[in-house]
Order: sequence, then structure tokens, then C-alpha cells
Amino acid sequence: MADWLLGPAGPQRWRVTQSLLALGAYAVLTLVLAWQWRLDLIRTRAALPLGLSGLACGMVFYGLTRSGGNLLLQRRFGWEPSLTLAQSIAGLVGALWIYLVAGPTRGAALGLLVLVVVFAMFRLGPREALGLAAAALLLLGAASRWLTLSDAFHFPADVEALHMAYTTVVLTGVALLAMRVTQLREQHQQQRVALQQALTRISELATRDELTGLPNRRAILDQLATETARHARKKLPLAVALIDLDHFKRINDQHGHAGGDQVLRGFAHRVESELRGGDVMARWGGEEFLLMLPDTSVEAAQQCLDRLRERLRQTPFDEVSPGLSITFSAGVTGCLGQGDIDSAIERADQAMYRAKQAGRDRAEFG
Repeated sequence: MADWLLGPAGPQRWRVTQSLLALGAYAVLTLVLAWQWRLDLIRTRAALPLGLSGLACGMVFYGLTRSGGNLLLQRRFGWEPSLTLAQSIAGLVGALWIYLVAGPTRGAALGLLVLVVVFAMFRLGPREALGLAAAALLLLGAASRWLTLSDAFHFPADVEALHMAYTTVVLTGVALLAMRVTQLREQHQQQRVALQQALTRISELATRDELTGLPNRRAILDQLATETARHARKKLPLAVALIDLDHFKRINDQHGHAGGDQVLRGFAHRVESELRGGDVMARWGGEEFLLMLPDTSVEAAQQCLDRLRERLRQTPFDEVSPGLSITFSAGVTGCLGQGDIDSAIERADQAMYRAKQAGRDRAEFG
């Protein structure tokens, strides 16, 4: 029943709930009008159309929101999806209508007038809230004037002026409160954005290498655990390669640490541009990188490393020094499952060490 009345979960369901509550308020108001009619404080020809109009208004807003018409109005005309302003204007008209026909109990309608503005201030901006309060005062002034001119005996000008004065004081206070609520809402939104940015930054620091932008050791180990489980289940090959830049200390000595950082960033950029969508390279530490190649045999991984080596030969690091060429040594092996991750990395490390001993700028199998 709740799903049928309110729709699926999400922001739209909250809006439907609010419109349904407003419809409930119109229904209660209709009962109050019926009670007032029973006490002979309002005539049937005034109470009946007022009550029916309130119920119809509530049904229209509920139907619009439940059917998604509010979102269509938002897309086409830029309306606020909760239809707060439209509902507030309808509420003001209803409250003033009650004030005009309620006779001796009309003062109670002023509370409804204030309630409408209070309801609106939590969704409207400060200008709209102030405009709504000003409109309420103008309409109340016009209604009071009409009552005084039409029946000065039952609606004395002094009494109407007092109603106007009290309502002005209350609505002014509500308007000032609306401005404060808006400020708090904006501050809260700014704090939420700042918190989200901070959380994003913390997440990046926890999983990304700040210098190269590559995944860090922790992130690649988590991805390896996930991928090896999937590959073991589907019996697919997975290769890992440990890469070490050759003579990196010499680069730092000749071009400084800033030049070394540029080489690391440039290497990461060049390698990533050559990898497939599922391949992942992470900074393992210093000038070492770990390459994960899903759905790849050791032989295919060797071919991938050859392509990377050729890319480095074709694109020297001119941003550091004209014609600066970088090579790497690598060890490549297959990973058989989650229980083999540490062993595979150790095999790749030993193979990389053999590649360096064999003259560098090459890859060895582990």
C-alpha cells in the first residue's frame, strides 16, 4: 500500500509524502469547516465550495507529484520539484478565503496564513519567502478593507487594523527567520560539499600515488585479490609484472629530484596510454611499478612489455632533457589465485633482478 501511494524510494517519494500530508491537512480543514457549519458560524454556500476546493487542490498537487508531473514542470519551466511556491500560493488563497467567510472566527484563519509562510520558508529562497510574506500582507489588507466596506458593523475598521498589525509583526518575524534558515541551509550545503571533497581527497590519498596518479600498493593488492578470485573461478590466466626503471639514481643525480619526478610521471602517462581497459599499473615504490594484466598469459604479457619498451624508445623524455631515453627491466609471471599473490610478486621480483643482472632493458620470466 505504501509503495502504491508513495511510489519507489528516493527523493520523489519524499515529495509525494509531503503532498499527501498537505492533502491530509486539507481534509482536516474540511472537517473543521463542517464543525463550524454545524455550530451555525458559517453558511453552507460558503463552507461547501471552500471545503471542496481545498480537497480538490490537495488532490491535484498529490496527483501531479505522484505521476511525475512535477518533474516535467521542472524540466520545461524550471519549477522547484516540490512545487512549494505553487502550493504556498494555493494555501494563501485558501486562508484568505476562510478569513472572508468565517465570520466571528475569522481571526483563526490568520494562523493558517502564517503557517503557509512558515511551511514555505524551508524550501524557498530568501527573496521568494519575503515575496510570499509581502503578498500575504497585501492580500490580507485587501480582504480586510473589503470586509470593512461591505459590513462595517460586523467588521469594524479598528478590529481589522489590529488583525493586520498583529499579522504584520508575526510575518515580519517569520520573514527574518526565513532569511536565517536560508543562511543556515546554504552553510550546511557548503559544509556538505567541503566534507564530500575532503572524503574524496582522503580516498584518493588512500588508494592513489600522489606523484604519478597511479593506484598505490594498497590499491593494487586489493584489485589483485578481486581479480585473482574471478580468474580462478572462471579458470582464466592472469599475469603480473614488476617493472624497475634502469639507472634511475643516475637520472636523479644529473637532473635533480624534480627531474626524477618528471620521469616517473611521464613513464606512468606513457604506459597507461598503451594499456587495455582492464589492465592496471600501480606504483609499487620508488621507481618500481607493478603491472596487472587480466585475461593474459605470460607470453602475451611479454609482448605487452615489448610494446611498452618500444613506446619509450619512440618518445624520449624531452620535458626533462632533450633526447633523454629511459629503459626498464621487468620480471613477469602468472598468478594462480588469491593464495598465490605474494608468491607471484616474489617470483616477478626475482625475475626482474635477473633481468638487471643480464644487462637491463629486458624482461625475464618468473
